[in-house]
Amino acid sequence: MEAKIEIIGMNRLFARLGRAEDSLESKTVEGLSEVADRIVQDAKGIVSVDTGSLQKSIRKEDTVSQGYIHGVSVVAGGGGIINPKTGREVNYAAYVEYGTSKMQSKPFLRPALEQNRENLRHVLKSKLRESMQ
Repeated sequence: MEAKIEIIGMNRLFARLGRAEDSLESKTVEGLSEVADRIVQDAKGIVSVDTGSLQKSIRKEDTVSQGYIHGVSVVAGGGGIINPKTGREVNYAAYVEYGTSKMQSKPFLRPALEQNRENLRHVLKSKLRESMQ
């Protein structure tokens, strides 16, 4: 008994994969950036606001790409944002996010990330499809 499998159109498949390789990297970075922008907006909507300094400090930062490793971070605090009450740079984002022994946590980054978990999957899947065309 013999089973024969024939694949028709391999040249088209290889051509598509070649095009995908050329654009997949840029499409993935593009998708990560889009989702990070959304996380920034959501975190700014969730964070507790007193002076607005912590809210202003929430931003996206692209990390340097190394080979096939790319990163986009959403950070809070620092960034040259000064709290008008203290006259100092915002340095308390982690205390708000995680709390202290004297203050209950008021998470804003983790919930924003969680809200966008499915969006991240959807965007990356969409970018993969785009790169295959």
